[in-house]
Amino acid sequence: MKRKLQFLGVVLALLSITYAGRAQERTVTGTVTDVIDNSPLPGAAVFIKGTTSGTTTDINGKYSIAVPSGATLVFSFVGLTSQEVEVGSRSVVDVVMQSDATELAEVVVTAIGIEREKKALGYAVTNLDNTLITQRSEPDPVRTLQGKIPGVNIQGGGGAPGQATKINIRGVSSLTGNTQPLFVVDGVPFDNSVNASTGASGGTQYSNRLFDLDPNNIESLTVLKGAAAAALYGSRATNGAIIITTKAAKKGVKKGMEVTYSSSYSREEISGIPDYQNIYTQGSNQNYNGGFIGNWGAPFPEYVDQLNAQYGTNYSKTYAPGYPEGTVPHPLVANSFGIGQGYRNVFPELMEEDPNNPGSLRPVPVELKSYDIIGGFFEAGNLFENSLNISSSTDKTTLIGTVSRMDNDGIVPNSKTSRTNLSFGGNGVLANGLFLSGNVNYVNTQQQTPQSGSSFFFDYTGSGTSSIYSRIFYLPRNYNLMGYPFENPVTGDNVFYRSLDNPRWIAEYNLYNSVVNRVFGTINLSYDVAPWLNLMAKGGINTYTENRRNIVRPGGTVIPSGEVWTDDLTNTEQDYNFIATLSKDFSETFAFRGIVGTNLNQRQFSQRRVTGTGIIQTGLNITNATTTQVVNRDYTRLRRFYAIYSDLQFSYRDLLFLNLTGRNDWSSTLPVSDNSYFYPGISSSFIFTEALQGLPTWIDYGKIRASATKVGNDATPYLTNTYYSIQTPFEGVNRATLGNTLGNPNLKPEFTTEYEAGIEARVFGGRIGLDFTYFHRTSTNQIIDQSRIPASSGFNYEVINAGELLNKGIEVGLDVTPIKTKSGFVWNTFFSFTRIRSIVVDAGVEGGTLFIGGPFSTLGVVHRSGEQYGQIFGSKNTRDAEGNLLINEVSGLPFVLPSSEIIGNPNPDFLLGINNTFSFKNFTLTALIDWKQGGQLFSSSAASLLLRGQLKMSEDREGLRVVPGVYGNPQTYEPILDDQGNEIRNTTAVTSFDYHFSNGFGAYGADETNVYDATVIRLREVTLGYSFPQTLLSKTPLGSARISISGRNLFWVAPNMLEGLNMDPEVLAEFPDSNIQGFEYGATPTTRRYGVNLSVTF
Repeated sequence: MKRKLQFLGVVLALLSITYAGRAQERTVTGTVTDVIDNSPLPGAAVFIKGTTSGTTTDINGKYSIAVPSGATLVFSFVGLTSQEVEVGSRSVVDVVMQSDATELAEVVVTAIGIEREKKALGYAVTNLDNTLITQRSEPDPVRTLQGKIPGVNIQGGGGAPGQATKINIRGVSSLTGNTQPLFVVDGVPFDNSVNASTGASGGTQYSNRLFDLDPNNIESLTVLKGAAAAALYGSRATNGAIIITTKAAKKGVKKGMEVTYSSSYSREEISGIPDYQNIYTQGSNQNYNGGFIGNWGAPFPEYVDQLNAQYGTNYSKTYAPGYPEGTVPHPLVANSFGIGQGYRNVFPELMEEDPNNPGSLRPVPVELKSYDIIGGFFEAGNLFENSLNISSSTDKTTLIGTVSRMDNDGIVPNSKTSRTNLSFGGNGVLANGLFLSGNVNYVNTQQQTPQSGSSFFFDYTGSGTSSIYSRIFYLPRNYNLMGYPFENPVTGDNVFYRSLDNPRWIAEYNLYNSVVNRVFGTINLSYDVAPWLNLMAKGGINTYTENRRNIVRPGGTVIPSGEVWTDDLTNTEQDYNFIATLSKDFSETFAFRGIVGTNLNQRQFSQRRVTGTGIIQTGLNITNATTTQVVNRDYTRLRRFYAIYSDLQFSYRDLLFLNLTGRNDWSSTLPVSDNSYFYPGISSSFIFTEALQGLPTWIDYGKIRASATKVGNDATPYLTNTYYSIQTPFEGVNRATLGNTLGNPNLKPEFTTEYEAGIEARVFGGRIGLDFTYFHRTSTNQIIDQSRIPASSGFNYEVINAGELLNKGIEVGLDVTPIKTKSGFVWNTFFSFTRIRSIVVDAGVEGGTLFIGGPFSTLGVVHRSGEQYGQIFGSKNTRDAEGNLLINEVSGLPFVLPSSEIIGNPNPDFLLGINNTFSFKNFTLTALIDWKQGGQLFSSSAASLLLRGQLKMSEDREGLRVVPGVYGNPQTYEPILDDQGNEIRNTTAVTSFDYHFSNGFGAYGADETNVYDATVIRLREVTLGYSFPQTLLSKTPLGSARISISGRNLFWVAPNMLEGLNMDPEVLAEFPDSNIQGFEYGATPTTRRYGVNLSVTF
């Protein structure tokens, strides 16, 4: 209680100070007009600089605002240039808004934190305002970017709290290496790895480590998409860079103290439930079977009469001898697959005297009907987000502190994520003229989820890892999951109708937990040696530990004795730069700005994983309390590089710019004798509207730009050596064996060369803006660590330099304001279009096909020379020259080729985001539509739901069907011809059960039948906000207040997926940290959110 009173006292003191300051305020009024026709501008924003306090003009362009002494007002309007006006002693301030002709003042953060005017850049850069990131009912900062930036492709991982995402910028630059961009937060590289743990007990859903960052604490975000923009960051930025500045590191804070508090709540629900059939029961071949996985049984009692009348069938409402119509023996104690017999003593209440056999017991009858399994099991999720920001500034010093908390309860019982962020930053001028700035951040992220990793094996065979989603979605429709027992009341063992883990038991006991503690920060010291020379030293550290624990309770079916594994990871990165900046205007015409710097970077990653099998005492979930402990992994990975770099900019009349960059790296991951590599770059921009006379007046601003850059990329550690791996202990002694990959002591770096050209333009008084880019990127000398070599060498793979990738495409950003009325209504639309082709010019291996990975060696992802990146590889049906299926005349089902081929291309044709903003006075409505066209997906969920007779589209199963095709020879896979030499059409009929369950078109058929077009269109975001006017707030301690309601992922449609599957094609399989793409199996369902947010400043 004492601490609570102290905290309350501090808050009241802050409020009193703030309120006291307002006593010195006075009211300023004025009119805002348009320079073109001197007409009033309704809806123009008027803010006090350095604060969020502001108002908007009325229908006559007039405003009134309370300002403190010494205030500066900022006036802004869509399509017009913002203006800053010092109030001074005036009480009336009228402003004439000019056309936003050149955007000359726009400054963006580029490589190494260098701030540049956007007009001077010869490459594409996207600067995202924090209003497009914060208050979006989304705790993952990566997902907040979806659909908003040309050239960026983001794939989510479903609706589990904290689930990993995958992000690519301008395609991919490596066949087998890292393809994700570099993240830099407040000047420090920010590791975004997943580092998935795997084991016999099955996978789970992991997080990217950028999830540690609270999106509500982001002040600004800049995406450096091209190699030219990222060259100075070195090899890590080969795939682009995303530069994030948090509120703790922002500049331009207003004098005095300001407190900002925001709070939001969102409700989350499952989206995309399959359309289940509820006509047929559990079983096979239209016969009820209480132990069968799937619904190919007899019809439910309410459909018996209807089907008999319609099809002339003779179904009965008696499903078990001696049982009443419409009932079956209780499935838990029925002797299905030998399971039920063991439960009869455990659940005596489920047994009764057999009326047909006095003195004997039998399972009690239960009504045979369908249940809403999905609705009964999944819960409504809840997301709470709270953030407090306090800033204080004087003439020489700025201090900023932020604390935030996020709690997210998922849709699956016992799934939750929490995150606590603390940050403190500041800057100031020291007595000796040195400028000092820095910040420190602490993050604690905790995640808990039942075993929810996709389970490919269960989808097909009913065995394998303990995945909760697989168990739920394929459960027979007549199984009363929420009404039947799920555990032994005495022992706590799993209870289910088959030798599988009950999803309720998994959710209750088989839990994965992760605790992350991260500390990161920077310190910058700079000094102006002369008016033209500045020296800066920058240092940063980013370190985190992640402690994972996965529990498999004793009494299950996958590991009956139970298992506990721990995985302890530590990642530390240190980054230091020393930079000299030279700025010199040689005349009014020529100017020069250059930087020369040196960089030292070290990354150290360690992992120790221990698996304990055979839990001695249930509930004591530590590895030391198990009968057998094995150290699966225990290693440290260290890498270091040193670099020198330069960035030289020459300008002519502030309209023609030339930039030259160069960097040389020395990397510890390359051979000691040859670890140095240099890469240069050149870029240029030309503001043609400043240079050319006589252009039409409707052309406000025009710029053309071009660049050519080469970027190097080193290897992951230790590929130059052949090293040993820890193996399972033998008689209590740890063993180490030589690895199966042969190192390469002559390894070379990869290189990526990119050419880029673009145009930026704004016309009609800023009503239409265009940013168009074409790029051509070639990546050569690929480092491949999966190149197969003969087993006689003693190894399976070797590390080589080979292969070539080509990425080319266009990026379009189109900003249009179609409506802007005098009453203050404004409609603005931003179109983000991306079309990229990633071509494997040379796969780098003999035969031209490089297998990357997947669930099986016959089903996965390959790179093939001449094809697009990452093709889906699997089995195909046999066909004749005209494409007709070759049918087995005995079974009536198609043949499957014995070898795998390419069966799908997962790369999308194009990406389109349409972000609409409607504003009227104090109201703002935004709606983001996200369209991903094309790309293919292998769906194990589709295969398995059909295999198990679950989908509504399989309801039509009375009678027989004939597969279109021609008879084929089972030995030669050639068509069988009649006496006249013609192919023979198939006439062999099959049942629906054989069609989907046998080697036909379900999971047991050819893989190609389960590949679908992954086109998806969704309403990604909707937000409606209201900013309270100053007339209401002027007599309160509040400087500003805003309330908004929002929705995320409200609606989506995938028109070319399997009918009734209702699965979001965007969800990932279990490969978020790899180059595998285009797979889905048993993935977490997508969710939608509805939320409300309140933000106030004092």
